[in-house]
This record gives sequence, structure tokens and C-alpha cells, in this order.
Amino acid sequence: MSSGDNDISSSGKVAAQNIRVSDKFTDFAELPSKGHCSLMKAQRYGIWNVLKGLKPEYTADKQFAQMLTKEYTLMVGLNHPNIVRTYGHENVPELGECIIMEYVDGRTLADFVRENPSAAQRRQVAEELLSALAYCHKKQIVHQDLKPSNILITNDGDHVKIIDFGLSDSHEWAILKEPAFTKAYAAPEQLAGEEVDNRTDIYAFGIILRQSFPKRYGSVIRKCLQPQREKRYSSAEAVLADIQRADNRRKWMPIVAIVFVILIGLAIFIGRQLVQKEKVSIIGSRVLEEEKFANSLPQKQEIAVNTKTESVQYSQAKSKTTEVSSRNETENSTTQSSTTTETETPTAKNEAEKQALDQAIFDFRLAIDSMFAPVDQYIQSEDLKTSNILHDLIYIAEYKAKIRECKVRKQLPKSKRTSFLDYANSQIEAKKKKYTQKYPSIPNFTNERSVRDAEIYQPIWEQSQKYQEEGRRLYQEWKKQMRTK
Repeated sequence: MSSGDNDISSSGKVAAQNIRVSDKFTDFAELPSKGHCSLMKAQRYGIWNVLKGLKPEYTADKQFAQMLTKEYTLMVGLNHPNIVRTYGHENVPELGECIIMEYVDGRTLADFVRENPSAAQRRQVAEELLSALAYCHKKQIVHQDLKPSNILITNDGDHVKIIDFGLSDSHEWAILKEPAFTKAYAAPEQLAGEEVDNRTDIYAFGIILRQSFPKRYGSVIRKCLQPQREKRYSSAEAVLADIQRADNRRKWMPIVAIVFVILIGLAIFIGRQLVQKEKVSIIGSRVLEEEKFANSLPQKQEIAVNTKTESVQYSQAKSKTTEVSSRNETENSTTQSSTTTETETPTAKNEAEKQALDQAIFDFRLAIDSMFAPVDQYIQSEDLKTSNILHDLIYIAEYKAKIRECKVRKQLPKSKRTSFLDYANSQIEAKKKKYTQKYPSIPNFTNERSVRDAEIYQPIWEQSQKYQEEGRRLYQEWKKQMRTK
């Protein structure tokens, strides 16, 4: 080999035959996934893709295979910058039948919000999300499971990418409708098992908007979250239009406030000038009348006092008149300001208290599901079941919920505490009733005593006692407070 062959200092074109790009999927990396589908990140032609297939235990089930085909058929027809692209449906040797999708370099909406982005960034996300929903709804597609974990935000530019249309429906796939959804973001009609439409997605968007903007767009959020869908927005475009109107009002509000203050200041200044001029005119008229009267008297009659003394008295009288008038105006202004404050304050206070109650109810509804989750897991497990463990798990969940209720209630305005207490107790009782009706016969085994005394039961029993004791303590504390009132 010559020296020229070893020289790498000179630059030149790389021969095309030296670049090898595989036409098969390589570099598989498993991604987190729930349910019946598995997700894999893999590379082909030098580009990363996401492969969505069935987990091994579901591959033989024709219904799950149909659901995968349904999702592909819905998604392949979607071409929108804020919806993840679908490229194909293939049989990959390593995974079986798969949907080939765009790989998004980003994070979930929940992670994005935790980064505390600016209002402008959050506003962009809301607008792009509504744009994608409007596109889907025009194609008669309802997502049905819109939530932060199904919304990705790109690392480059913070753009929206909606994923996971596994629960979506169009008219062609009505026969495969699945009742599954995420309760925290489900509309009332979903929870009731009724038919869904685009307003179901708008309800979920309202929850997402409230999480993204806790202190803005209150009227928009309330309309999105109306329990009766007829009272919600009829389209995503209508939601965006109201958000834009709210932004415009917010932008002009400081200017309007400044102009309003200036106008009030001018009105007060002009009013005072007019009042002062009128007072001077009245006093001047009286002086002229007095002078005419004095001139009409006989010259020999000695009257009053000299002109200098009269002038001093007049000035003092005028000063006192102006001082009294100024004091009266100040008192009137103070009284008017006090009346205005007393009129406006209750309205703002009531609105703030209502928002505090709504937020507390929303948070409690999310929390109570997680508190009772261990009960469902125990019932659905294949372990040996005993009613003792089930009952104590229910007790634990119940007292966790009551403790949460007590702590939240203390932080609420006094006028809203009873309403929240009634709501929380009704939710707790509904949960307990559900288990009584749905699982009435967890069997009492002949060896239940031995199961109860076993090591697996001890930590559950101890935890149950701890939460019951904490619940009783909070209840006694509440009774003591009621007696002192």
C-alpha cells in the first residue's frame, strides 16, 4: 500500500456504495405500553419508527387483531401536522402484524406542563390541539381517550402530536366500539355508556385546558365541561373562537382600565371646577346686592364697619365655605367608594368561592379512584381471596378518602364546606355500594382464620388500623370545633 493510500488529510466525496442503509427494521428498543398492545422503537432506512403490535398473549385473539386493523385504517387516512403519521401495516418477523408509525422525539403534555412553560407556549399547544380535533371531527372520527399521556409535545418547537387512536370510532367501525376510556377525562355520556360524538372530545379538552390554564379561560372551560352535551360547544372551532375573544379582552383590558381611570379623573376635576365656579358666582352676586343696598341708604347714616374689616370677614367666610364644601365632597366620595366596594366585593368573593369548590370537587374525584384502586386489583388478582382482606382494603380506601375530605374541607371557604362534605360522602358511599353490589360473595374459606393470621394479612390490617385511627382523630377534632362555635 502506497503512502497516498494512507493519507486521510485530503477531503473528497464518499462513494455511494460505501453507505449501507438497511431495508429491514433494526435496533429494536421497547417503549412503555399498557393494555393489549406493545410498542417498539426501530430503525429502517436510517429513520426511526414506532412499531405497534399485539402482545404475545393477545396475538391469537381475532378481536384484538381486528382492533389493530381498525386503528390502522382510521389513522392511515389522517394527514395533519399535529397528528402522528401512520406509514403502513406490515408483518415484522420479530413482532408479527404491526402498525408502522412516525417516531416523535418529545415528551407527554403532562411532562410539558410540569416544565412550567410560558403562557404563549401553552396557548400554542391549546390552539394546535383544537386544530387537530377539528380535523378529526370533520372526518367523523372521535378520539374518545384524549388525555395528557396521549398528547406528545415535540422537543423541537413544542408542537402537538396526538397519538393512540385505539379507542376511536368512525361510522364504518361502529361494530367494534370499545367501552374503555380514562375516567378522569371521560364525559358523562361515556360514564353512562351512551353514544359519543365530537362533544365528548371537547369535554376532555376542557379538563386539559383547566390543567394548562388554572386561572384563565374560566367561561370557556365551564362551557366545555357542561354535564349536558347540548350545552357544550358544538365544534372545536367554536372553542378556539371563544379563546381568541378572551385573549383579545385580556389584551385590551389594561388599556380600557387606564382610559376609564383617566375619564373618571377628568369628570371629577371638571365637576369640582363647575361647583367651585358656581359657588364663587353666588357669593359674588350676594356681595353686589349688599353693595347696592348699602349705596341706597342715606349718606348721613353710619353703617357697618370699614371696608377693610368687611373684606377680611368676607375672605374668612369664603374660606370656611370652601373648606366645608371640600369636606362634604370628600365624605361623599368616601361613602360612594365604600358603597361601590360593598356592591362589587360579594360578587368577586362568591365567584372565587365557587371556583375553589369546583377545583376541590374535581381533585377529589380524581383522588378517590386511585384510593380504591387496590380493592379492584385484589378482586381481579388470582390470589386466594378472603373477605377479611377485602373488607379491610375497603376500610383503608374509605378512611384515606375521609382524611382527604377533612383536609380539603378545612382549606375551603366556610360557605362551601357543607357542599363539599355532602359531595365527598356521596362519592365514598357510592364506591362502597359498588363493591357491595358487584362483589357480594367473596367466599369465607374454611381456613379464613389462618389466612387472616398469615403474614400477607398483617401489613394490610395494620394499615387499616392506622387510617381508621387518623380518621377518628380528625372527626373528633371537627366535633370539637363545632361545639366551640
